[in-house]
Amino acid sequence: MTRALTRRRALAWTATAAAFAAAPAHVRAAADLRIVVPYPAGGSPDNSARIASAEAARELGVSVVVENRPGASGLLGARAVSQGQADGATLVYVSSGHVTLAAINPRFDLLKELRPVLRLSASPFVAVVSAQSPHKTLADLVAAVQAQPGRVTYGSAGQGSPAHMAVEFLHEATGNFQGLHVPFKGAVESINAILGGQIDFTIGVLGAALPQIRSGRLRALGMTSPQRLSVLPDVPTIAEATRTNYQFMAWGGFMMHPATPDAALARLEQALRRGAQSRAYATFLQNSGADLWLSDTPAAFGEQLRRDLEIESQVVRRLNLRQG
Repeated sequence: MTRALTRRRALAWTATAAAFAAAPAHVRAAADLRIVVPYPAGGSPDNSARIASAEAARELGVSVVVENRPGASGLLGARAVSQGQADGATLVYVSSGHVTLAAINPRFDLLKELRPVLRLSASPFVAVVSAQSPHKTLADLVAAVQAQPGRVTYGSAGQGSPAHMAVEFLHEATGNFQGLHVPFKGAVESINAILGGQIDFTIGVLGAALPQIRSGRLRALGMTSPQRLSVLPDVPTIAEATRTNYQFMAWGGFMMHPATPDAALARLEQALRRGAQSRAYATFLQNSGADLWLSDTPAAFGEQLRRDLEIESQVVRRLNLRQG
């Protein structure tokens, strides 16, 4: 019985191997995962993509190749996939920055050029002021900004950056929140400018602000997340403090060529979902200050992208940030 079963398995394996060998080269190559990351190697987006896809590849029993294609605010990497072949095994790591890019650049249609697969994780932002600031609560800050439109200063990493959009989302939510934008090179520079008294506030990535909050040099006024966080349980959400539906999260996830077959997309989505729930990915999230934020389905991820794009397009039109 054992010998017959072994012989049957050998014959089946031989037939499968023969069919695989006869297949065109591009079909054979599709057995391995190819991940395009539109950001430099070594950063948080790159690590997120590598760890999640490596765990997914183990689930699928294939190898994974990661290709970093930074440039043009993420457009080069996105186009490397959208203009390539729908081989069912190539994904691009996208972020909330791609939504902003689509809102600003009329020649990039995110939802037509790429197909949503899975949102992986998100990083909350926090509104902060100096510990010496007269604004004790977010309500104080909002009242000051509304009383002096265009006078209260806030920092970000530049026009269209996540911190810039986070503040402008607050304008969309309240209908009247017009601070004076002061762009810097990054989140750390904005925080240093608050500490140095050059600007009044920022809504920045929690990971960058948390050490200064814990040291007592910064005062946290509100979280951009849907719920309060265990790391800062006494800090209300901005939605809670303003009684609006405000929410802003910097997220990352995967998309594919728009012509990817449904079966191939579903197979990869499930493997990536299991990879994102692995111990290795949980450790990455803990070390980077991010949270697991898996989309329920590819369609749900697409709906979130549509909603975000609608809001960001409103902001872009109001601020005249649209290019071309």
